[in-house]
Parts: sequence; C-alpha cells; structure tokens
Amino acid sequence: MPSFPAHEAPAHSANTLPVALHGKLIGREKSLAQVYSQLKMNHPVLIYGAAGIGKTALAGTLASAYTELPGGVLWLTVNDHSLEELIVRVGRALGDEDIANSDTPLGMVGAVASLLTASKPLLVLDGKHDPQATADFITRCADGLPALVVAKDQLDGPWTPYELAQLDEEAAITMLREYAGLEGQPDVDADLDELASILDYTPLAIAIAAGTMRMAKQSPADYLQAFEQIPSSAGATPQLLALTVGFRSLNSALQGLMLMMGAIFTGQGSPELLSMVSGAPADTIQQVMSMLANNYFVEQFERYDAPYYRLHDVTHAFAETWLRGSGRLESLQTKVRDTLVDYVKKYAGDDDKLAAEMDNVMAAARWSADNGDRDTVNQLVVSLMQAGDFVNERGYVYDLLQLRRLASSFTTPFPAYPPPPPEEMTLAASPTATLWDTVERRSAVSAAVLPGADDEDEEEFDEEALAVLEDEELDEFEDEDETADEPALPGADTDEMPGELTETARLQAVLRQARQQGDTQRQIELLTQIGRLYTDQRQHNEAIPVYTELLNTHESLDDEEGMLRALDTLSALMVKTDNSSAAVMHATRGINLAEALDDDDTRMHLLVTLGDARQQLGDSGEAVRAYGQALEIARNRDDEQNEALILFKLGHAQLDNSDPDGAAQTWEQALKLFRAQGKRDYEGRALGGLGNAYGELGRWTEAINFHTSALHIAREVKDKEEEALQLSNLGQAAVEANQLGQAVLRFRQALHLAYQSNNRDNIVSSIVDLVRLLVESRRHLAIAEVLINEAAALEPGDRDVTRLKERVSNERRLAEAEGVTFIEVRGTPQEYAANAYAQLEA
Repeated sequence: MPSFPAHEAPAHSANTLPVALHGKLIGREKSLAQVYSQLKMNHPVLIYGAAGIGKTALAGTLASAYTELPGGVLWLTVNDHSLEELIVRVGRALGDEDIANSDTPLGMVGAVASLLTASKPLLVLDGKHDPQATADFITRCADGLPALVVAKDQLDGPWTPYELAQLDEEAAITMLREYAGLEGQPDVDADLDELASILDYTPLAIAIAAGTMRMAKQSPADYLQAFEQIPSSAGATPQLLALTVGFRSLNSALQGLMLMMGAIFTGQGSPELLSMVSGAPADTIQQVMSMLANNYFVEQFERYDAPYYRLHDVTHAFAETWLRGSGRLESLQTKVRDTLVDYVKKYAGDDDKLAAEMDNVMAAARWSADNGDRDTVNQLVVSLMQAGDFVNERGYVYDLLQLRRLASSFTTPFPAYPPPPPEEMTLAASPTATLWDTVERRSAVSAAVLPGADDEDEEEFDEEALAVLEDEELDEFEDEDETADEPALPGADTDEMPGELTETARLQAVLRQARQQGDTQRQIELLTQIGRLYTDQRQHNEAIPVYTELLNTHESLDDEEGMLRALDTLSALMVKTDNSSAAVMHATRGINLAEALDDDDTRMHLLVTLGDARQQLGDSGEAVRAYGQALEIARNRDDEQNEALILFKLGHAQLDNSDPDGAAQTWEQALKLFRAQGKRDYEGRALGGLGNAYGELGRWTEAINFHTSALHIAREVKDKEEEALQLSNLGQAAVEANQLGQAVLRFRQALHLAYQSNNRDNIVSSIVDLVRLLVESRRHLAIAEVLINEAAALEPGDRDVTRLKERVSNERRLAEAEGVTFIEVRGTPQEYAANAYAQLEA
C-alpha cells in the first residue's frame, strides 16, 4: 500500500479506474478473448488502432477484471513520458518514497522492477508514447508481468500487437440503439442502419451521436437530417461529423464548458479548477459536466474520491481547433495558465487537490516555457516549494526538478544559472585551498536580455536579410555527421592512463591485504590515495564508494577530523554527480561537525556545497542562506578569493529566488573583486549576471551594456562556450525588444559556435530558438523547414523539436495553399550560420 496517497495508486475496483466504463462492451467479445489469452500468460500486448476506435474502452474492460486480483491495476496515462518519468510515477503510485523522490530515477530501474514483481499489478500505459521509453520500461521494469500498451499507431517493442478495427454492422447498430435509449423501437432500424454506416461503425462517433439524440430528444431520422446542414462535410471523419452535430445541439453554456476544456492543456480538470477558470460554482460545474458525461461528450471518473473530467483526445482537438479558428485559443490558454498559478497558491494546504492537478501544472509550465514565459514557471516553482511538505510527502521531487529545468532552459529566455568556467578545477590537497579549486561548471546558462552593442548597428527585420548570403547554390544539404564519439578506452590515446589505472589496481590489491590484516590506519592511507586517483581522473561515481568507506572507517575510530575531511569531499562528489539530496545530508552533517571542531575553513567549503545542492534541488531560498553564511566566514577571514566566488554563486541564487535587486548588488561586489584579482573570465561572467538581473528588472539599456561587455570579454579570453551563451542571450533579448532582424543574426551566430564545438544539444537548442522566430515569417518557412529537419535528424525523440517540426510543416502547407512565395534556400545549415558569424569577425 502507498505510504502517501497517489491518484495513480493501483485500482482495486472498477470504479476507481481512470476510464469511463459504460456497462458491457458491445461487439468486442473476440478481441477481449484474444488479448486476455496473452495477458493470462503474463505477456505484454499492444492494442493499437485509429482514434476513437475503442482501444481505451477495451483496455478498461480487461482491467476491470484485474482489479479484483491482489495486485490490482496500475494505469498510467502517458504523453511522451520519458523512462525517468515512468519510473518516478510507479514509485509514487506504489508508495516507494525513495523511488518517487529520486533525483536520478534511472538509478532506480532495479528497484522499480523488484517493486512491480512483488506487487504484481496489471500495467496499462495508455496515450501518446515515447516508443523507446515505453519499450525500455516494459523490458527493464515489467518483464514477466501482464501489461497493456494502448496507442494509436503500431509500435515496435517487446509485446504482441493487436489491431482494433471498426465494429461490425450488427454491433454498431446495437450500440447506437442501447446508448440512445431506443430499445424496443423496431421502426427506427433502417435509420440506425444508415446512421451506423455514415459513422463508419466507429465507437466514439456512435457514442456521441447516441448521446446527442438522447440529450436533444431527437429521432434517428431527425439526427440524419442534421448532417445535411453541415457544409462541405465530404471527407470529414465520423468523429468530426458526430461532434459537429452534437456541438450544435448544445446550448451556449454547455458549448462554453466544452470549449473551455479545449483550452486546458491536458483537456482534463477537477470541478475546482473548472470553477476557477469559468467563474461558475463548483456544484454547478459538477451538475453540468455530469450531464455531458452521461451523454458521452466528456469522460468522468474519480480522482481522490472526487469527480474528475476529461475530453477524449479527438474531442479536445475539435474544441482546440474551434477556438483557434475563432482567434480565442491563445487568450483562453493564457487564462488557464494564470488560473493554474492561482490554483496552486489557493490549495497550498490541500495536498489532494494539488496532486489532482499536477498534470495540468506541468503542462502549463511546458506551454509557458515553449512561449518564452519563464516567470510563470518560476511562480509555480515558488508556490510548490511554499506548499508545506507537499513535494516530498507526495513524491514530486523529480517534477519540481523538471520545473526548475524549464525555468532555466537554454532555449527559453532568461535562464538563471551561471555559465560554466573554461576548466573544472579539482580540490587542492591543502586544507586552505580556495573555493576556486572546487568550482564546477553548471549545465544551465545565464539569462538573456536585449542586445545592442554601442558600436553595432541595430537591424530591422529585413526579410531578404534572413536568406542565406552564399554565392553558390547547392541542390541538397550536406548531412551532419551524427556518429557519436566512441567512449574513451583506457590507454587508447595516452601513455599515462594505463599507468594510472595500474596504480589504482595495485593500491586496491594492497587495500585488500590491509583489510585481511585488520590494519585500519593503512586502510585509511590507501583509501585516501585511491579516492584521489579517481577524483584526479574525474571518475566521480567510482570515487563515491571509496570516500564512503573512508568515512565509515574514520567513524569506527571516532576520528572526527578524518570524518570531516571525508564528508567535505563526499558531499562535493554528490553535487558533481547530481545526487543532490545525499549532498545536502552529508554537507549538513559536515557543517555541524566543523562547527564543533571550530574549523571555519572546512565549514565555509561545506556551506558552499550545501548551497550548490540546494540550487540543484530548486530550493533557492535555502541556497541564499547557505551562501550567505559562507560569505560571512570568508569576510571574517579576509579571504577575498573565496569571497568573490561565493558572491558570484549567491547572485544566481538570489535571482532564482526572485530578488533581482539583491542579485544586482551582489554581482556588483563580485565584479569589483574579480577585476582587482585580474580574473578576466569571471569578470565577464559577473557582467553577464548583471545583465540577467537588469533584464529581470526591465532595465533594458543597462542590461544591453552588461551583456555586450560580457560578449566582448568572452571573445577576448577565447571562451567559445561563454561567447555562444551571450550570443543566445542577446538573441532572446532582441525578441523581447521586437528587434527581430537582430535576433535572427544573434541566433545564427550562436548556431555557428554550436556547430564548431560539435555539441549536439547546443546545435538543437540553437536551431529551436532560430526556427521559433523564423516560423513567424511565412516567407521564411522554407529556411525554417531545412533547419528543423536538421534538428530532427540529430534528436528525433525531442518533444520540442517534434512539435516545432509539425508546426512548420502545417504552416508551410497553409502558405503554399495561399500562394506565398518562399525565400530561396541556398547552402547548408552550417553555411547559413557561418555566414552570420563572419560579421563578428569583420
């Protein structure tokens, strides 16, 4: 049983399944028998078929039988979920807090497999799949368990595929008759026969048509006449026909509720959320939604013993399309986004209500990030962190980390983390080593603000200027080398590595001998040497168990100074390997021990490590507190080297904690110290931080100057990664200032550096930034298509790329239909980027 309530906990009765079941399934007896024959042998089955064909209903009927078994049914509705997300959700559903709250879920594969094997539920994964993630999950976590994978398309994987087709004629007519309440009326047989044929014997279309007839009290003949009022219905799908007729039959209030749900990112919501969006009382919402559910327009099920409502994917797309056509989609989605921010604040003390809407919270955050709205994501992060112990007690640590990544994404405006230094430095052996020796490169990047070097002319959005400037035309683009680098094998390219590995192996052999002899002091010496070899080689994961054993050995001797040294190193290693929760535990213990031993130097180091770990966890308020305490120690010791670095880190934590004024003041102090110390590279990073802070404050002139200075210093010190970051920042800032020509130029320059470094992630993110801008200009859709195809080839499973590729394709088809003349594509994406970068070199 779960140790905390989870709405995805295994269902042990049919009415707790997250699917609407309407009595006996009609016309699927053969399908039920064939799929069940596989499940009872614990074989996974893929049920696939067209939208609205009844896949989920079939899975729900099978699952209802399994609810009576001890393991119940673990039903996961998926939407391109990664393997990590699936692992976390299983941990949450089955009440394993270690799995649910892991910040490195892939390390929990074995634990999840053991947990599922022990509980033996029927697994159902229903929705839009990341095919590789779903296949990996079934193979690695659910081997030997009955599982249903429900998808629109046939997927390759470790399952038996079963395609679900339309109902036969007799079953379709029976379904129409029963759902419309027309039993015992033989005079309607001919009309039902004709209607079933028009609806192509598709269950969803039949259910909606039947519900419409029942709600509007129409005869089948009247309903058939309604089809004649639909203009240009030729070629429309059965579901679209049924939805169009049904939607027209609803009064304006019911239509409004359906459209409102179409604007909700997941197409689902609780009465409380729908009430906040619509302004209607929750009781009224329940009454109206129950009416729509009883007539098959929406699905109703339970979540936390309360009603919950969802549109079928087809119905959601119908409502979304209607809103888009009327020009109301974006404004209503913005209202939904704002309402979800208010919802999290309102129900901060009600864990069930918060957990019920976490799918919508995450979807709203992704939508906001896709639209360059970092502020909303940060508001959601802060509100969730202030919601008591909700995140930890309900197993949403990984989700909070995802929100933090969205807030600091490379492809969204104004990410808040600092750029990494050129080289990672290792901890010096001296106990008085400065924090410069433990500086770590962060993967997130600094915020972007408006561009505008004083010596560069601002550009207008000249459409012709967006075309490639090459003199030669190439018929096809050169394929980018997608071959991943081979892992570096010991001794492959260096004469030193084999010797180092041999030394490690030799020391480990001596360590085994020391253990056999019970020579504890010798064990400590050897463990220390082995640990240093691993850290020197940056084999951090291998070093962790060594220092853990070293810590235990010191503890056995009550050697507090040795324990403190081990805790200092171990907590730093945990930060480097993103084991943030463990880093907090070790650093906190070390800080207390350092205070007892009056060791201020080590205490300062540990406080900085604690701040780094808190930042990784998204707890910026606690990070500010830890860095502040470390800063006080550095100043009391007149340690300006460490003071400067702590100020640098503190500024980023303050900015993440919604204190741009404080961050600006902190970075001003850091900048002064870096200049005095001659640390030109960090001077540039501090300037970039100041640009972030002033951008958050909307003080664009100052922000432009700071970021431009940071760019010049990056080029001066030949730090290409920092240069690329500043170019991207300036591109995002130009978008905010509506200087679109300047934005395109900066993004192209950043893309060139990404190609030069052969960094796949940066190439893709730079292309996404650029295409999001180009797609707004219809004449540049050909260029946008070439670029997004390049990104899709590099990262075929990336959600942002897939969605953007679909948008570009749709926009291009519309533009072609309207006779838009596209700007000619010339050259490769690499040449397109290099051409713009040449202007920096001029």
